[in-house]
Amino acid sequence: MYTLDELKQQNQEISQLCDVLAVLMEEENLHNNPYVCELMQRFKEKVWVHLVSEENTIYASLMDDDDEHKRKIMKEFHENAREIKHQFSAFVRQWCSMPGTDEEHHQLTDQSRDIIGQIRKRIEYENKQIFPLVK
Repeated sequence: MYTLDELKQQNQEISQLCDVLAVLMEEENLHNNPYVCELMQRFKEKVWVHLVSEENTIYASLMDDDDEHKRKIMKEFHENAREIKHQFSAFVRQWCSMPGTDEEHHQLTDQSRDIIGQIRKRIEYENKQIFPLVK
C-alpha cells in the first residue's frame, strides 16, 4: 500500500515523463524509434502502477466511507482509470509499431496529444480533488 506522499511523487514523475514525451511524440521520425519505445514502455508501467496503486489505497478506503458524495466521486474516478488503461495500452502498442502512411503518422501524433492531455488532466484532478478527500 502506498502513502499519499508516494502517490504524489508518482504523479510528479509521470508529469515529467509527459513533458518529455509530448516533445518526442511530435517528431514523426521518432515513431517506432527503439529508445522512444523504451521510454514509452517505462511511461506505461509508471502510469499503470500508479493507477493500480490508487485502486488499492485511495479507491478502496474511500469506497467504504459513509459519505455518498465521496463514493460518487470515487466511482467516477475509477471509471476514468479504466478508460485511461484501455486507451493507453492500445496507444503504446500502436506507437511502437511502424505506421505506414503520412495520414497514419498524423493520426498517431493526434492520439499522442490526446492521451498525454488525458493523463495531465487526471494528475491535476487527483492533486486538486482526490488527494484532499483522502486527508
